Amino acid sequence: MDDQIKRLILAVAISFVFLFVWQSYFAPSPPTPEEETGPVVEEIVPADREPDAGLLPPPETGEVFPEEGPGALQESAEKQVVVRTPLYTAVLTNRGGGIKSYRLMKFLEDPREPESFVEMVRSPRAETLPLSAEFTAAGGPLGLQDALFVIEGRDMLIEEGQEASAGFRFRTEEGLEMVKTFTFSGDNYGIKTDVKILNRGPAPLNGRLSLVWEPGLEPLAEEKEGGPFGGGRYGYQGALALVGDKTRKIKPGKVDGTQDLEYLPQWIATTDMYFTAAMIPVSGADGSLARKQEDGRMGVALTSQVRLLTGQASAMKALVYIGPKEMVSLRTVDETLRKTINLGFFGFIAQPLMDLLNFFYKYVKNYGLSIIILTILIKIFFIPFSTASHRSMKKMSRLNPQINALRERYKKDREKLNQEIMALYREHRVNPAGGCLPILVQIPVFFALYRALLGAIELRHAPFFLWITDLSAKDPYYITPIIMGGTMFLQQKMTPAAGDPRQQKIMLFMPIMFTALFLNFPAGLVIYWLVNNVLTIGHQYYLNKRDDKSLPEPEPVKVKKGKGKK
Repeated sequence: MDDQIKRLILAVAISFVFLFVWQSYFAPSPPTPEEETGPVVEEIVPADREPDAGLLPPPETGEVFPEEGPGALQESAEKQVVVRTPLYTAVLTNRGGGIKSYRLMKFLEDPREPESFVEMVRSPRAETLPLSAEFTAAGGPLGLQDALFVIEGRDMLIEEGQEASAGFRFRTEEGLEMVKTFTFSGDNYGIKTDVKILNRGPAPLNGRLSLVWEPGLEPLAEEKEGGPFGGGRYGYQGALALVGDKTRKIKPGKVDGTQDLEYLPQWIATTDMYFTAAMIPVSGADGSLARKQEDGRMGVALTSQVRLLTGQASAMKALVYIGPKEMVSLRTVDETLRKTINLGFFGFIAQPLMDLLNFFYKYVKNYGLSIIILTILIKIFFIPFSTASHRSMKKMSRLNPQINALRERYKKDREKLNQEIMALYREHRVNPAGGCLPILVQIPVFFALYRALLGAIELRHAPFFLWITDLSAKDPYYITPIIMGGTMFLQQKMTPAAGDPRQQKIMLFMPIMFTALFLNFPAGLVIYWLVNNVLTIGHQYYLNKRDDKSLPEPEPVKVKKGKGKK
């Protein structure tokens, strides 16, 4: 009967793994049409406008631009351009040529409010907007972040497969001209961004060009949940950069005002728990900086040192991602953006587990059920290790009477006691580490899934059943963590007692500690732990029944009368 059960479990596990691998790596892709360029949204463009700078290679430093008439080029009042795609709605303003609003159309702040789309421009200061650009000369910033640019474009609706551009242009009386072009796609969250500086004045131009994201996305101090179990405990929220293959956190405590960073990163970003804005340098950038704002949040920027003679131009080009920390969306724009998601030390294990979770969701359409299926699959995979650990601990527990007798006999001679206990283990072929080693094998998988579920955007506002309407939030009635604590207590009572009795008493407090810890954890994580405990209890019950019949009772140890060392 045991062999039949093992074969059934093995068959189920192999079927799941085969189906997942086939769908992920071998299933035929849908037919791809012959290469063709997607339709481009028509724009209203002034007759004197240059060809769309966003679709041309950026000019190298020193390239000469055609002459234009002298004098300033600017608007007299603030104007806006609205860009709508299936993924977001962006409002661009000619004040600084930045983004005034950027709402994600597939993510809500409150699931009960159908129009409460997530806003990626967080409490902006009046003088600074995301993706504004500044030029800093020897005398300081020129104030371009507050200048009124001339808009070259109109409101646009971009469908899937389409691209469209909006441009901004400004020129000072002295002849410094800035041209900004944003190219939007209906397929992803990436924005191609070109910023050009032209020197149309009579004197050479030296300074620094900056493409800025301010303010940062991290929550303000007063918005963070307090206490040791507050919202900030789930992971880092703030500015970070990818340098080489490692992410570097840019913490406010280490930045005073504006600080030049000592590297040009693969990307520099600001991030909160579930969303990020990242700037990827494409060409022209040679540095980066961080700026601590008055409210404590961190702004970030890509920079380029500019030295231009009269009639010359310089350009900086970047690819900007503004959207969810969702693996597929991130990878669509740039493979390295996946590192904005912190999966911890065991990320190489966590990522396949999240892929499996999303794979199950395609079929059951409920992330709570997907977590349960994934937990069952992991439990099945580790059954041989759990069985070996339980059997070893069971053998040790049956030696407790003999061990207690030895403790009484040699209570004043610890060295002799240890020798006799080890001799007893050898006599009954018991490995003291046999109960621990199989558990150690499972720890990396546990921590990997724990870290993945802790900040998974897939669980954000994802309902389960009944009172659990958001798997990323705590159980509002604390029912699941309390039940989880009860299952931990029952699991400990069913676990074969072995080792020091004082340690066993201490372990009885573990369910209380874990219950307190999990009260404010995301419901999805609590469900994983609860289901794992229930499966472990069922497995232990089966093993206890089997081992009671199959394991022979050890013979009582014969202790000679006498005294140990005093």
